[in-house]
Amino acid sequence: MLFLPQISLALSVFLHLQPAIAGGPRCIPETVRTSSGRIIGHASSWQPEVSEYLGIPYAKKPKRFEAAKPIKGYRHRIIKADKSCPANLATVNASDTSGAGKLLQVLSQVNETSSEDCLHLNVWTKPQAGEKKKAVMIWIHGGGFNTGSGASPVYNGARLANDQDVVVVSMNYRLNIFGFPSAPDLAAQNLGLRDQRLAVEWARDNVKAFGGDPDRMILFGESAGAASVDLYSYAYKEDPIVTGFIAQSGVASNRGVTIDTVRDAWYEASAKIGCGGASVGNKTVACMQRKTTQQILDATRPNGTVPALGSTPFTPVADGDIVFSDYEARRNRGDFIQAPVLIGNNDNEGGIFIVIANAAGSPVNVNATLAIVNQQFTCGSKAAVNGRVNAGVPAWRYRYYGEYDNQDIGVKGAWHGSELAMVFGTAELTSKEPNSPEQDRLMKSMMSAWASFAKNPSGGLTALGWPAYKDDEPTLVRLGNENAAEPNFGPNAEHDGICGNSTATRRSVRSEKRLERFLF
Repeated sequence: MLFLPQISLALSVFLHLQPAIAGGPRCIPETVRTSSGRIIGHASSWQPEVSEYLGIPYAKKPKRFEAAKPIKGYRHRIIKADKSCPANLATVNASDTSGAGKLLQVLSQVNETSSEDCLHLNVWTKPQAGEKKKAVMIWIHGGGFNTGSGASPVYNGARLANDQDVVVVSMNYRLNIFGFPSAPDLAAQNLGLRDQRLAVEWARDNVKAFGGDPDRMILFGESAGAASVDLYSYAYKEDPIVTGFIAQSGVASNRGVTIDTVRDAWYEASAKIGCGGASVGNKTVACMQRKTTQQILDATRPNGTVPALGSTPFTPVADGDIVFSDYEARRNRGDFIQAPVLIGNNDNEGGIFIVIANAAGSPVNVNATLAIVNQQFTCGSKAAVNGRVNAGVPAWRYRYYGEYDNQDIGVKGAWHGSELAMVFGTAELTSKEPNSPEQDRLMKSMMSAWASFAKNPSGGLTALGWPAYKDDEPTLVRLGNENAAEPNFGPNAEHDGICGNSTATRRSVRSEKRLERFLF
């Protein structure tokens, strides 16, 4: 998309030759040595005082359906990688300039190229100003574990780095059947989540070279990325590495998707591609490893067609190692990393699913879809944040309400993912339309809050006047409520009533398995 490396040797040489100005900023370090090799960066075309380093491999090219391995030892070479991980992407109208059209183009990763050699990350930093050791914000993208990449223009970290004095890192991880195959007799499952851990370890080992502080790193993500953030908090208690978590519209939930369930999908794909099905068992793996990337993607398409975004069954499964089947019990006993959290969701999450369903030619019952989707996100946030509070962990909860002209996709309310451009400050960049004055003020407030949490997870939000979460007090941080330019605080009960009755709970559980695949 817009952030693939556009490296100019002349610009690199020019910046290296500039003398340091007495008392002034340091020069942008265009070349950085890392465990992956010598990385050449460049000034961001959007935020020119920010250095961006794009497409850095954080792992060796993985063998298909096997856990990736870290890159060890400095190698004298220049990194110029720029591929997203393979995904089945719906074809959209590239000339549609409506809000919905622009959104669908972003979700469909228009103009991106992909490769299975895709375990890369991006770094944005402004080393010549601010703290010498900056807090680090590590981003995990959403996409239902089936689509998405760190190259999306929505996730451009240059403005966060420029305005908030942080280092921003975003990553790719394997998706769909490549990241979550559930094939028989594999040494490890949930490969995409293991990729994410490798990216965090790479940041720990290398971020100091970019001006970052490896002792002040948080994870933040949205939808499937937020679920990944929460899943991480249960998986790596013995070696957390990070010091805080922000989960935007997604949390860990009891995995209704089992290895056996997804294995049925594996065998269906292997049979379709000519590798046999359940009757030949683990022989399907070696056969599938010999097929081309596109052959495998074609075999995962329902009925041979490109699916609606994020709609295949290949997602994280309970393996008893890094993903579990009993998150409610673990949450109740505080069996997670005891690090501060900011958790929340949007006021009308389901709106985006109406747009996607209509674009796919599969219209849905609007009222029923909105009720189910909004209930799941609201009640998931409530359960996750209460678990932290009950364990004595500092926790904050937000709800985003903003509705703005340059984010209008034809549905009312703050739809799933609409807060992303506010957190990254990319609403004008992606829409090519100006922010309203109130939107601009709220965007700056949200960027400051996310960065303040990164810099001081236990106290940064308190310093901004945000109340720590208490279930029975008006501590819900309302962002963009009635399009207000400043946060305000209200009671949780005004939204949480749908979570308290047994009928609603049963309906949420029944819908969870269907909706997990659509978590962007």
